[in-house]
Amino acid sequence: MPIDDDRLAAEYKGLLGPIKFRLFSLVSMPAARFAGLRLDRLDNETCVTSIPGGWRSQNPFKTMYWAVQGMGAELATGAPPFAMSRSMPERLRMFVVGTEATFVKRAKGRITFTCDEVSASREAIERSRDSGESVDCDLSSVGRDSSGDVVSEWVFKWNFLVMEKR
Repeated sequence: MPIDDDRLAAEYKGLLGPIKFRLFSLVSMPAARFAGLRLDRLDNETCVTSIPGGWRSQNPFKTMYWAVQGMGAELATGAPPFAMSRSMPERLRMFVVGTEATFVKRAKGRITFTCDEVSASREAIERSRDSGESVDCDLSSVGRDSSGDVVSEWVFKWNFLVMEKR
């Protein structure tokens, strides 16, 4: 059965709600909650997350720690398929099987991560549902500082497997 677009829109709206996202991140991603990770936009085309600079996310060199950037970048690629998993009758197993990162500039202040490949994750999930096999999907996320300069570029290789109904 395909992904239910009405349920998907409701999942997007729910994850964007500040209270629900705070509770979700506190329970499921406490380190991200501590660092101040935020979900700013989530729809069928784009997912945008952001994370503030400051003492909770900095390294000894007073810039943002690379792993904190990774949390923001991963959520930008992982939130859309997570929402899709909650809007379909089947179960979805999803996990990261590889990652690459390029650091272009020192990350200071609020860093915003954007993934414009939401449709690619949906296509991979639908291929897995149709074939019964796991499907790998490369999703990229670009981190920018407040002036719009690229600070890091990430590629996450996600593995999706649609399994039996719940």
